[in-house]
Amino acid sequence: MVSTRCSSILGYRIVETHVSRGESWQFLVDMDGVLVDFVTPALALLGREEVLEDWPAGEWDMPGILGISSEEFWKPIHAAGARFWAGLEPFAWCDRLLELVRSRGRFAILTSPSHDAACAAGKITWLQDRLGYGFRDFLIGPPKWLCARPGQLLIDDNDTNVERFRERGGEAILFPQPWNRNHALAGSDPIEYVNEQLERLSLS
Repeated sequence: MVSTRCSSILGYRIVETHVSRGESWQFLVDMDGVLVDFVTPALALLGREEVLEDWPAGEWDMPGILGISSEEFWKPIHAAGARFWAGLEPFAWCDRLLELVRSRGRFAILTSPSHDAACAAGKITWLQDRLGYGFRDFLIGPPKWLCARPGQLLIDDNDTNVERFRERGGEAILFPQPWNRNHALAGSDPIEYVNEQLERLSLS
């Protein structure tokens, strides 16, 4: 049922596993860690901004890095409500990345919420503020792999999301960040890296 919904929203057609040069792909773009900065304001709420300056390479588990429980980590974020998510700052490359995927095919936002219902509302507010009130090309939920299939390409900063998407027949680009396997590339231009990966996949 979810797969059918994905096809309805994104309007994809069944294609071979490898898309020929010049053909359009359907891009699924993550929000937190790719388009918007979640980590900095989350650390600020906890009074731990200094952690970002010396992030353990490739480590995803923020509560573990901070030495606190998951409940302690999320409590102030959930207390801030939808306004926390609606107010997240876009990364400097946000518009460039969206322009890039628009130029190569159709795209939708694919983002995972926290357990607080206000998170989804805040994310939708952010998308409509940034991309227009009528923007509805988004899917909110953690099982991103359900949208994986030939012809779909996920851009995400989470190692596991990328692995599962590829395992189920889709393509994926791991967006460089200090908390994933591409941490060594986090200091360089991420859009240049995405372009290089698109070239490798013959998407140019």
